[in-house]
Amino acid sequence: MKKSVGLALILTIVACGKAKDDELPASDLPPDATSQTVAVRLLGVRAEGPVRVQLATLELTVDGAPISARMGTRDLDLGNDQNAWAVTTFDLPVEARKVAIRLKLHPDGVIERNGRSQLLDLSGPPVSIIADAAQIRKRNKVVVEIDIARSLVERGEQLFLLPEFIVRY
Repeated sequence: MKKSVGLALILTIVACGKAKDDELPASDLPPDATSQTVAVRLLGVRAEGPVRVQLATLELTVDGAPISARMGTRDLDLGNDQNAWAVTTFDLPVEARKVAIRLKLHPDGVIERNGRSQLLDLSGPPVSIIADAAQIRKRNKVVVEIDIARSLVERGEQLFLLPEFIVRY
């Protein structure tokens, strides 16, 4: 009995140590591996109507080094949950481990709720994530999904968007 418990414990420890099998060390990459084109998309969910925003700035770094990116759509409607807006594409180097993405929205937006338009203050913090390059490689994209209903904060007559989001690969 003690031997089977000990063996199970050893197998569990070994299995836990192998949790990152999908992430190959740079030295284990195939010699013909090339960079991949990756899309960064922004999706709004749980909005009552149109949420019109503009992308102001985008910063990308791979393993701490800035990289260039091709800007996509700057005018976005985060109220349309049927469209994940392509805000940029970039080339993910073969040896990349971590990708940092920082999206800053223009400070003024417009939201439509209950049949009326209202100014939306977007001057809060940027959307910042650090993504695992191995996860990005699986699908060639990163989707930042902002929950609009949870992100809206009312202060008197002012309405702010403080993004609550999840990241999908």
